[in-house]
Amino acid sequence: MDLDQEDIERSKTWAKWGCFLWAILLVLGPLLSIGGYWLYTTELKERPLFESESPSRTNQIEVTEKGEPFFFGPSSVRIRFGHQHIDRTIYNDGNKLNGSNAPVQWKDDYTAVVTLYGEEQEPETIKLSLE
Repeated sequence: MDLDQEDIERSKTWAKWGCFLWAILLVLGPLLSIGGYWLYTTELKERPLFESESPSRTNQIEVTEKGEPFFFGPSSVRIRFGHQHIDRTIYNDGNKLNGSNAPVQWKDDYTAVVTLYGEEQEPETIKLSLE
């Protein structure tokens, strides 16, 4: 009779741990999903803003928005050229960016100037050498 009682107690203990683990999964699962989605949309997701090719089409510059602004925060942009990139911030009062926020002006096939415009900042000029 003692052996059956031990089996019953052991089963009850495993059942309690199983219920506890399921409760944790049911609470943490949605929280991790929502947190992961929020992290992706605000930090990792890239949206193309502007692509520009040099006059003879030998080089290309691509400007993308990284993530989305959180409430009225700044926007992050990534400027890709060759095998390099530069990350900058545009203070645009939380508005979505478009191609006019980061136009590219080519000086020649290997030199370009990117100007970053935002509603809450002075224009920032970035000179790129693609050699």
